[in-house]
Amino acid sequence: MHPYPCPNRTPRRRSPRPRALGLFLLAAVLFAIPAPGAQAQEASAGQATADQPITVEASLFLPSWGSYELSPDGTRIVFTQTLRDEESYETTSHIHLHDIESGVTRQLTYSENGESNPRWLPDGRILFNSNRDDRNRLWVIDPYGGEATRFIADDDAPNGTLSPDFSRIAFTEESDRADQEEWDKRVENRDDGYYWEHKLTWTHIWVYDIETGTRRQLTTGEFDHSGPTWSPDGEWIAFTSNRTGTQMGDPDRSDNTDILIVPADSGAVRQLTTNPGPDSGPRWSPDGQWIAYTSSDFENNSANQMQVRVIAAQGGEPVTLTTELDRSAGGVQWSHDGEHIYFTATDGLGSRLYRAPAQGGELVDVLPDDEFIYSLQSVSEDGSRWLLTGSSLATPSEVFLSGPDGRDLEHLMSPTDQMAGFEVAQAETLTWEGADGWEIEGVLTYPVGYEVGTRYPLILQVHGGPHGRYSKGFGTGAQVWAARGYAVLQGNPRGSSGRSFEFSNANVGDWGGKDFEDIMAGVDHVIDLGVADPERMAIMGGSYGGFMTFWAVTQTDRFRAAIGHAAISDWFAFYGQTDIPYLLEFGFDGLPWEATETFERWSPIRYVENVTTPLLITHGERDLRVPITQGEQFFRSLKKLGKTTEFLRYPRAGHGISEPRHRIHLDGEQEAWFQTYLLGEAAADASNGGRP
Repeated sequence: MHPYPCPNRTPRRRSPRPRALGLFLLAAVLFAIPAPGAQAQEASAGQATADQPITVEASLFLPSWGSYELSPDGTRIVFTQTLRDEESYETTSHIHLHDIESGVTRQLTYSENGESNPRWLPDGRILFNSNRDDRNRLWVIDPYGGEATRFIADDDAPNGTLSPDFSRIAFTEESDRADQEEWDKRVENRDDGYYWEHKLTWTHIWVYDIETGTRRQLTTGEFDHSGPTWSPDGEWIAFTSNRTGTQMGDPDRSDNTDILIVPADSGAVRQLTTNPGPDSGPRWSPDGQWIAYTSSDFENNSANQMQVRVIAAQGGEPVTLTTELDRSAGGVQWSHDGEHIYFTATDGLGSRLYRAPAQGGELVDVLPDDEFIYSLQSVSEDGSRWLLTGSSLATPSEVFLSGPDGRDLEHLMSPTDQMAGFEVAQAETLTWEGADGWEIEGVLTYPVGYEVGTRYPLILQVHGGPHGRYSKGFGTGAQVWAARGYAVLQGNPRGSSGRSFEFSNANVGDWGGKDFEDIMAGVDHVIDLGVADPERMAIMGGSYGGFMTFWAVTQTDRFRAAIGHAAISDWFAFYGQTDIPYLLEFGFDGLPWEATETFERWSPIRYVENVTTPLLITHGERDLRVPITQGEQFFRSLKKLGKTTEFLRYPRAGHGISEPRHRIHLDGEQEAWFQTYLLGEAAADASNGGRP
């Protein structure tokens, strides 16, 4: 019996093969692999001793760091370290403190239930969240030692965002819990009628007074509200809401949201933006006169390019800061003097950090264009010190310190020191010519022990989205396959994010057309480089990458093995099943009864008779994004046709596989599939390796 049995498997005959454990990253939206942290745990949990291959144990059990925040004076850093228990697989986070001058790091908290979200108080103490008394509450601790104490004595105090004077908490809560409880009961018991795609409750903005323990609801109506953010003087709260005039504010029919403000002591809500697309992430200027936010001009466009805009807190016309950038932006932060705004923008395989004058003007790229993808984590109170993290193809995470605008950037510490004990495969960025002569980008990870002149089995990984992307950050999944002797190609075909608006929208109505040509051109490029063996190639992907896997095996016999997770086989059925039906209204430029030819043309089920490639299909039973029936109908059709296929369904799993035992099992099955049909004896009879 498999050490991690998964119900509902269809048995198959297998060739003998190693059972090494690993993990592959289908797509960023599917599998969130923890970044390896400061040090390995016990050897049984994947500790590297001497150039060991990266395995699933490493990705599951190495510590990860996060929630970095500089002290107001810029001399210390508070952060969390997360560990996974080897028996229960549960994770626990604790707060650590790093002194920049001495370089000393020490652990501050040790509770069994863990802690999260540390931030500095003006008096030098550290505020954090913890459910150490079995309920998530706010606690404080002195960074110099001592026991943590409750920040608020009231047992019913909510979690949320503290006001600038720490006297109130802004939070969100559903307006009518009684109706919600009735909803939950009906859904669970199925003993009475219940609604689908019809809300009984809405999320509203509330304020809790810490001294009196009273709560006050600030918003009303059949709309949802989120992200309450205090003005610097504590008089106003900005937030995002779908109370839009288009499509009646129904999020099942529109993704439009706007920025609104409301007096913190209650009063009339004031709508600031009326943009047809989604506006979100309001950030107050230091003087409280302006609000910066991200915005898109298009409703229900899954390839939205987000702009950075600024609007007066009292209303008026917004100023767009990113008109000429032609990249999607986010991560908005004000400079300490309110004169500039910093934001990040995806750029091909990387990401850039820009500075813009708050009222518009020339953009300045403030960080070096090197091997790292940087992320600004925290800034000291006077703006003189920046704390950043960076990831590259060779390292999962590093911590950096700099002056304003990234000046004097220096490496501070390495959460991933223990990666030195693992054999990290070489990886590099590539470009090649896709359909219509377009330049396509991607990442090629070479097998561990790669020798020039030797051809290796190639795995083509396809990202989800369809507007996701691969980056030049560390790819744990590709590294696991490289440790097994595979070359891995990850391409960003047209429709991927990170490029121009034209590029990200170039696959509208053409899912499986020129984007498929783009990735196949990448395969040919790696063959031409002398790296890939054209007789030993496989394809795998999840979500949209799963669709592309299904599509590929119906269009070509070049792949000897394939694995599709949460894959779409029938776009007609998908429209009526998914929780994001508007994706197709944009992606196929119409509704099923309007764009019938397009829906039919790009549905893999239409071409299922063409399949000759052995196909492993995997799916979560609770997937609402791509319901499991999509995989079931493709599997049933293949079985009826006598094709080589297997279907794995994972209980409790949604769109991604998150339970550690499921992830281990899935990886073992994937490895076995490729070992059998790509490398083993069965491979010779499964595909002839010919081109389409």
